[in-house]
Amino acid sequence: MAKLEIAVQDAAGARIALENGADRIELCAALVTGGLTPSLATIEQAVAVGIGVHVLIRPRGGGYTYTPAEVELMVADIAHAARAGVAGIVIGALAEGDAALDLPVLSALIDAAHVVNPDIEVTVHRCVDVLLENGLPVADLIGQLRTLGAHRILTSGGAPASGAGAEVLHQLRAVAQGNPQIQAGGGVKIDDIPALAGLDGVHLSARTQAVWGASGPGGGESAFDVTSPELVAAAASALAQAR
Repeated sequence: MAKLEIAVQDAAGARIALENGADRIELCAALVTGGLTPSLATIEQAVAVGIGVHVLIRPRGGGYTYTPAEVELMVADIAHAARAGVAGIVIGALAEGDAALDLPVLSALIDAAHVVNPDIEVTVHRCVDVLLENGLPVADLIGQLRTLGAHRILTSGGAPASGAGAEVLHQLRAVAQGNPQIQAGGGVKIDDIPALAGLDGVHLSARTQAVWGASGPGGGESAFDVTSPELVAAAASALAQAR
C-alpha cells in the first residue's frame, strides 16, 4: 500500500503532516533549492513530534559528485541525525561522469548510519533521475540499488515532474517488486496521484507561502514556504481513494 511522504522544513511542518494523514516526512532545509541538510536542532524537534523522520543529507546545491571533505561532512551529519532518532536517511551521490551511482560514497554514508542504528532506512534521492535521463536501463539502476541495500528511491522517473514520468515509474516498480520501494517525487500535484497508484509511495512538499513582516534590506524575499494542512489532507485523501 502506497505511503504518503511530505517534505517539510521544520517541526511545525512535521506536526501538520502528522495531523493531516501523512505516513512520514522528509526533513530538509531550503526546499526552494531542492533541499539541503537541516540543522541538528531542527532534526531533534521534528523527531519529538512523533512522526517518522527521514532526513535529507545534502551539503550543497548543484550536482551530486562530492569531494572527500563533503563526504566527511555528510558522514558526520548522518551520525548526528542517527543519534537524534531519525527513522531514515535520504542520500545520493553520482560517480564522475554521472553514469552510475557512486557506490563507495553511498556505502560509507549508509555505514555511518548503521553504526548508530542498524534499522535506519535508506532512501536514494532524485540523483537517480540524472541516470534515467542519461539512458541507464531500469534494470541496471535497480541492480545498483540492491547492491547498496537501499530501501527505496525517490524519483520522477527521469521526467521534469512525476506525472510525466508515471510510465517509467511503473516500469521501475514492476522490475523492483518492492526491493527497493519506488516512491514518486518531484512536481507531484494532487491531480497526479491517481496515476501514481500502485507505487510504494508518493512524496510532495505541500507548500504554500506566508509573510510575517518585512524582511528588510539584505533579508531576501519577505514570503517564505510553509506546509499547508489543506494540501497535506488533500493528498492523503487522493491517495486513500486511489489505493
